[in-house]
Amino acid sequence: MYQVNNRIRVDSREHMETLVERFRQSPARMEKVPGFVSFRLLKAEDGTHLVAETVFESKEDFIRWTESEHFAQAHGERKRSEQGRNAATEGFEVLLP
Repeated sequence: MYQVNNRIRVDSREHMETLVERFRQSPARMEKVPGFVSFRLLKAEDGTHLVAETVFESKEDFIRWTESEHFAQAHGERKRSEQGRNAATEGFEVLLP
């Protein structure tokens, strides 16, 4: 399995609420994505950021998703460079589920 963590900086309470609401729909939409296993959204204790954890069957499944129309729709018209200003992404091979 392969896990991707997106650490997303939060600028305000309103920003936090907007992000949480947007991510609330993620698990239902992602169930249709080949190789999708699970999704969790974590809020840092200090409220400065969120961590979106997404697990796929394989790294290849994750890569296919990032190249898909579904990914483009989920992320709107924002460019990767724009997304990168507030987010950091890390990938992990899952050794023990």
